[in-house]
Amino acid sequence: MNRENAPDNLKWKLSDIFETHNDWDIEYQNISKLLPKLQNFKGKLSKKEEFLKYLKFNEDFGKRIGLLFDYCFLNSDIDKSNNQFIEDSQKMELLSTKIGELTAYVSPELASLPKKYFEEILTDKRFKAYNHAIDSFLRSRHFILSEKEEKALATTESFSDGFDNVYDAITQNDIKFDKVVINNKKIDLTQSNYVEFLENKNENIRKQAYENMYKCFKQFSKTLGLNYISFVKMCCSDLKLRKQTSFLQSAFYSRKMPEKIYSNLIDQVNKNTKLEQEYFRLLKKQVNSQKFGFKDVYLSLATKINKKYSIFDQKNIVFDALSPLGEEYQQLLKTAFDNNWIDFCKGKNKKSGGYMLGVYGVHPFVLLNDNSNYDSLSTLAHELGHAMHTYYSDKNQPYEKHEYATFIAEIASTVNEILLNKYMLNNAKTNQEKLFYIDNYLQSFKGTVFRQTMFSEFEDYAFKIIENDGILSPQLLTKKYSELLKKHFGNVVPVDDCIIYECFRIPHFYSPYYVFQYATSFISACYIANKILSGDKQMIKNYKSMLCSGGDGYPTEILAKTGIDLTKQEVFDFAFNEMKSALKLAKTLIK
Repeated sequence: MNRENAPDNLKWKLSDIFETHNDWDIEYQNISKLLPKLQNFKGKLSKKEEFLKYLKFNEDFGKRIGLLFDYCFLNSDIDKSNNQFIEDSQKMELLSTKIGELTAYVSPELASLPKKYFEEILTDKRFKAYNHAIDSFLRSRHFILSEKEEKALATTESFSDGFDNVYDAITQNDIKFDKVVINNKKIDLTQSNYVEFLENKNENIRKQAYENMYKCFKQFSKTLGLNYISFVKMCCSDLKLRKQTSFLQSAFYSRKMPEKIYSNLIDQVNKNTKLEQEYFRLLKKQVNSQKFGFKDVYLSLATKINKKYSIFDQKNIVFDALSPLGEEYQQLLKTAFDNNWIDFCKGKNKKSGGYMLGVYGVHPFVLLNDNSNYDSLSTLAHELGHAMHTYYSDKNQPYEKHEYATFIAEIASTVNEILLNKYMLNNAKTNQEKLFYIDNYLQSFKGTVFRQTMFSEFEDYAFKIIENDGILSPQLLTKKYSELLKKHFGNVVPVDDCIIYECFRIPHFYSPYYVFQYATSFISACYIANKILSGDKQMIKNYKSMLCSGGDGYPTEILAKTGIDLTKQEVFDFAFNEMKSALKLAKTLIK
């Protein structure tokens, strides 16, 4: 079903944010007129009453700006070709830059105040909603520069998107992949449908797509490599100014996260690469390929299940699969389905993929592109995990604390995915169906734990080189990527002259130290979901406490409510034992 023909109950109701675009435009004009007021507090923040007025003004201003951004963003993703929304997006970018410039004085001014001033504020009930933000500020205040320097950096940091935009322009516009020939018919190869070709049972089709993809990335490797190196240099450009030793330290210190979480993840994953290789050894045995290689790694251990799930079916399955989370959670799911939180169907110019966007004071919005298959069903469960997390957070926290950390974000969605997978496995009627769901679970380990950790190790290498004034080139990047591939895949999947250019294909590298959180979230979710399924009522209670916490505390403190400490080995051992059990069951089902 196409979005253009879909009934209204399968589409967003963006009028929940602004009734009409004209209402949005009026609010944009009103906010623009308020901009000068951001300067009204300059030189006055040392007075508690003025500081409180600033915080309240900033809170109200933030809510209103958020609605403008969200309405613009959601409309744009429904129709990427709409010039009105393209122009609106540019207007919001300019507005954001202007706000950054006008508020550049705030951090330096606060940084100049004595610690005692903030200690007194933290005991003042009037500032309760802002206590976490103030405590976070105290942790990082010695990294803050002068107003002049902060203003300059606010301007230059807005250029960081330029490197990402260059990547997008090259990979989406400039690179033209050779078409894949199927039954004498030429079919376009794109970044979006690449994996679909690699899932095809026909080896020649996989080979064409694989070689056509990386032939182009090899051709553009110097440009893409230099673009990424320049991006890393820009990210590191203010480290010395701020007297920070590394970008990793900066990212972890501000969130009060032990850097040991990062090193422990890499250590634990590297210790268990034999499990990754065991999976590929099993896949290699199952696949009828003349020469098993990276063109084959997206195949399934099972015959592809072609079962279709209508949107109605998906709703019912999700309700049943997530029932272990309790009646309240079920009622929230019903609210989401009944009140247009979800935009289900593909559209001609609609953004591909799926995501959830929380709109504070309204409700979460979930974007999907339904294909009526298991991937669509799993994506629905995943994004509803984000939506429920957002709902609980918004309901239980004030605006200043409603946003949860990225480190926590993927846990709620992945818990839902695992609960769904276990439900489908338990209700599968044939061994082939069971093998399909077990393979799906194993692929999550492969793609989320091992692959994302490998990506993390790669980007950490690049940052460390630049931070230590070393030399980096596109050739050195492919050399490092080759080394990591050999470590992860051993002699099971040979590293060829194509796959080494994959490092220039990963868009998440333009979000530094982001991808490792996919891996830690999966490890955490694996522990939580299995505890819930075991009937651990305390875990359900603790998990909901985590969902309700939003940003009321530091990420590791909030995660600790579930009993998880990622600086230790316990939760990693639990997850890898899960993978061992899944591999054992897969072998039994194959026999």
